[in-house]
Amino acid sequence: MARHLDLRAACEAFVSVAERESFTAGAIGAGVTQSVASRRIAALEQHLGARLFERTSRRVVLTEFGRGVLPSAIKLVDAALELSEDAERSHRLPVTIGVPHAFDPAAAARIAAAASSRSMTVEFVPGLPTERAAAFAAGRTSIDLEPVAPDRARWAVPLGVASIGATRSEGDFFFTELRPRRGIRSLVRLWLAPEDDVPHVRDRLERVRNGAGLAPTQLRTAPSLITAMSAALCGDDLVLCTRSEAADFGLSWRALGDLRLVRGYALAAHERELAARFLEFADPSLAELLRSDSVAGGSAENRPRREGPHAD
Repeated sequence: MARHLDLRAACEAFVSVAERESFTAGAIGAGVTQSVASRRIAALEQHLGARLFERTSRRVVLTEFGRGVLPSAIKLVDAALELSEDAERSHRLPVTIGVPHAFDPAAAARIAAAASSRSMTVEFVPGLPTERAAAFAAGRTSIDLEPVAPDRARWAVPLGVASIGATRSEGDFFFTELRPRRGIRSLVRLWLAPEDDVPHVRDRLERVRNGAGLAPTQLRTAPSLITAMSAALCGDDLVLCTRSEAADFGLSWRALGDLRLVRGYALAAHERELAARFLEFADPSLAELLRSDSVAGGSAENRPRREGPHAD
């Protein structure tokens, strides 16, 4: 029996020569030289234990044994070709990535270009945190940039309050500033954008709100960042947001004085190998994509991991 036999290559040579009844034409059809085709067929004959061809001066004729194994050889060659085609199609399938609505399109374009140079296609799927979590759990996205608490964050950016009032542009913001003023009936509200309506942000805000003696209605969640910002632009309301978001809407921004909140993200992936491949080229641009900063010395929880419905 031949050692180190490449069965697929040997069968390709065998089938090609059998179809053309010529070693010369068969070698050309298999994309190899005649000597290589002859060696591969000889190795296959040794592996199978019988001659496949009767060689004459005019043409090559299959032996009875060769005719008997030819159908299986054809199936093997066809299966190998189908496997290669399936693999190529799979490589072309897009890697779907759940991202916040307010991602940076220029950074996304750089990530997509870097992926393309590595024969990978990426597709960004914007959504609210709950929508992204549901899509990831259902397997509709391969990777999710999920909102997480600061101790798990790989990328993070501080949150503060934005307002239109010039008098609110000095110093840190404290929740006691939202207490009703004498003679003013309307309550000043703090609006959350949907991206920050997550337990590790909202729960802490509610505790501070309650400690400051504010009304429950003074902490509200808007259906979108635009709706939240419009509330600040047309009145005394405030918006929890990042400094860059406040600047985008022409609002003043102040850091929080009662507590420190960040909008943090970690990468979740169904396949550790896919996450590692993605981070190899995307990591430098992901902070820009999320309009955040990379967190130095992230914990093990922040490294690519396999989780979700397809976890082991």
